[in-house]
Amino acid sequence: MKTIAILLLISFLTSCGYAHKEEKTNINYSKVIALDHDPVLIQLGNKKLTLKGLNQEDFSLVQKGKTLFIIKKLYLGIDDLQIEFIDNKDQDFLLTGEIEYGVSQDLIDGIRTIEFLPFYFKEDILLHNNKGKFILSTAIKTTSQLEAICQEKYFDEIRKESYLVQKQFYQNEIIDNPEKYKDCCPEYIEYATQFLSKKERDFHSLQSLFVEFTYKKITLNIGNGYHIVFYNINNFVPD
Repeated sequence: MKTIAILLLISFLTSCGYAHKEEKTNINYSKVIALDHDPVLIQLGNKKLTLKGLNQEDFSLVQKGKTLFIIKKLYLGIDDLQIEFIDNKDQDFLLTGEIEYGVSQDLIDGIRTIEFLPFYFKEDILLHNNKGKFILSTAIKTTSQLEAICQEKYFDEIRKESYLVQKQFYQNEIIDNPEKYKDCCPEYIEYATQFLSKKERDFHSLQSLFVEFTYKKITLNIGNGYHIVFYNINNFVPD
């Protein structure tokens, strides 16, 4: 009996060590997934799913640990992206998640675009199942909806950040370097001078600040600690 007990104990400790090793390996696991087929087949934990509507020119796909990253490379968004759970086609289930919205700042004639202001806000989302298929873009608010939300709830915070970014840009880029623009684009100097003559309180609407709204990141919870994360930022690199 003592021998059997010892063997069982060894077996238990070995299995625990193996499980720990598997978990550690899984956390450190990382690979780039080729987008040479549409749809592309993905194994995420015990889920088999396909992603339809991605191409290698506009997106990259990286699986790191328990997270599948869909990363924007160029200009296209995810309007045509469809997620299908192969083993759950006949099951009625929902996907929970979160969207992070951000604000980008436009500057005159695109001399330089500040990708995003420090400001952002998040919202929980719930994706509805259609025979195992989910359309991610259905969870994203329209531009007019985002403008209304930000004008009502976040205007003062956005105005403060936007004014500071524009003030620094027009002072440092144009007013401090007039020789770059006095021959080709004297109107830039005039606009910068006009802007710098104003105070933050002189701006009363989001339109007057020339800001734009978009989603920065969408996170979907797949279960058992697995996630799909879409980044609408072309210079994002998974840690």
